[in-house]
Amino acid sequence: MRDLTSKTIGHIFPSMGRIGHCRQHILDAGIAVLSTKGYNGTGIKEIVDAAGVPKGSFYNHFVSKEAFVVEAIDKKAAENIEWAGSFLNDKGCSPKSRLMNFFDAGFECQKEQSFHGGCFIGNLCLEMSDENESIRAATSTVMCKVVKMIGNCLVEAQDQGQIAQDEMPYELAEFIHCAWEGVIMRMKGLRSCHAYDVFQKQVASYFLE
Repeated sequence: MRDLTSKTIGHIFPSMGRIGHCRQHILDAGIAVLSTKGYNGTGIKEIVDAAGVPKGSFYNHFVSKEAFVVEAIDKKAAENIEWAGSFLNDKGCSPKSRLMNFFDAGFECQKEQSFHGGCFIGNLCLEMSDENESIRAATSTVMCKVVKMIGNCLVEAQDQGQIAQDEMPYELAEFIHCAWEGVIMRMKGLRSCHAYDVFQKQVASYFLE
């Protein structure tokens, strides 16, 4: 008798590699839709249409739209934290340079999009924090991590005499990050770099050298 087990299983059940690829493909496609339409403007149909997969494929990987969005936030968070760290943890530059390079790079990303879209995490936080606790908590966690990285950079700046000794580095980091999120919103509204020019000058003013 012919052994059909491996062929049958291989035909009916996709490999784990393909399953993982499909999940990531749906996530990437959905993130692109969420970035332009927001949570309330994005339905499962829009996600699967963008991914080019049937609706059943979505439910093979995600129990609900909310679960999908939380996972999308986690994916973007990991990317954002790694990206932020490439600037803020760069020991080859002074703390001031690291901080300014980080924001300059963020500005360039917004400029490349002609100031459309804004911050994926910030947009979802603004839209959904009053309506959905899971999304509020997920977006807040990401922002807290970035604030801590900025604060760590400012602690080093203070240790090196780049900012005044009476400054509170982590409170200053919170203020700067809040201002940055506001700048992104203003650049969207103005469709110009004016808000960032003001922000850049104000952040630089905290440094003594």
